[in-house]
Amino acid sequence: MRRHPSCLLIPTYLPVAAGLLFFLIGGGSQAVLFERSADNLQQEAAAAHAEGKQLTVVLTLPDCPGCLEMEKTAYRDQRTEKLIEGRFRTVRLDLSRSAPIIDPLGRATTVADFAKRLRAVATPSFLFFAGDGSFAYRYTGTLDQAGLRDLADYVVRAKYEEFPFAPRNAARGDLAARQDRALHASPPAGNLPLYPEFALAASDGRERRLADFRGQVVALSVGYTQCPDVCPTTLIELKAAVEGLPPTLRRQVQVLFATVDPDRDGLAMLKEYVAAFSPTSGRPVLGLRGSAEATARLISQLQLVAEKRPSGSAGYTVDHTAGVFLFDANGRLRGLAPFGQSVTALRSDLAHLLAERSGGPAVAPRLVRAN
Repeated sequence: MRRHPSCLLIPTYLPVAAGLLFFLIGGGSQAVLFERSADNLQQEAAAAHAEGKQLTVVLTLPDCPGCLEMEKTAYRDQRTEKLIEGRFRTVRLDLSRSAPIIDPLGRATTVADFAKRLRAVATPSFLFFAGDGSFAYRYTGTLDQAGLRDLADYVVRAKYEEFPFAPRNAARGDLAARQDRALHASPPAGNLPLYPEFALAASDGRERRLADFRGQVVALSVGYTQCPDVCPTTLIELKAAVEGLPPTLRRQVQVLFATVDPDRDGLAMLKEYVAAFSPTSGRPVLGLRGSAEATARLISQLQLVAEKRPSGSAGYTVDHTAGVFLFDANGRLRGLAPFGQSVTALRSDLAHLLAERSGGPAVAPRLVRAN
């Protein structure tokens, strides 16, 4: 038909050709990864198992820059779509959704509680489940097409049992990006600033910026003093990680705790709170507090989750990003250690960043006894 000599056929096929061109350019009804939402993840896991696949769920937020970027690029890449849809059944969940869902094990819950239980309170977060609904792996961060394909292959081959996933990052293919692969912490999302800047009042009575700590490795945790579990656990683990370093290195690490609840956390309260977590022979932990506007800027800049939830006993609680932001001695954001990462891994990452600063070998991974 392509060689038919009759010009009379042109008007007949022109609308069809135009429609086909529109389909190819505009995407038409082409499937897009993580386009579909679902209420019952147990049914989704069972369907994935019946198809010989695994279930993967991405947690998103409407205003998450990384989520929007992946929707425009990685999810629409045909090669990536073909590879992932061949191995996974994909579902999208909005972290701000309040309607109940059924988790992969058949339990009624909310998206926020589901995410919190799996320690995935930042977005985008990719959650992988076996056919029986059991949790397999979690990765948080923005990925390009190659990174998303690498993550899928990593999960299919169960490499998470051997080492943490570290995406290739062509945009950050410099020395620091290569060094990041040696960290247990997840690399920073591609759309996070490499050198965040903020000015917050500190518990030592001074206004503090990250630039004040150049020459030191910085571990930044965010939360609030009335947090019942995540915040004290994180600070206890950070204390143990610093105390696991040789005494001569402990003062080269500065631990910061920034409140996302400035209405209740005054500087006096912060000072008393963080004092309990200062490492032996190390620098005192500094509490940071900003005005409502400064706190909002911090939340926006680091793409934090910080949402108030009504509480009968405390008035309200705050669902917030859990984990530790790690900065090298040059002030560059190098990784996010997820909540629950072992003290050994935290200590190893701190030692690695300290070794980079000195140009020497990393401290042996054995924990040393604190004085």
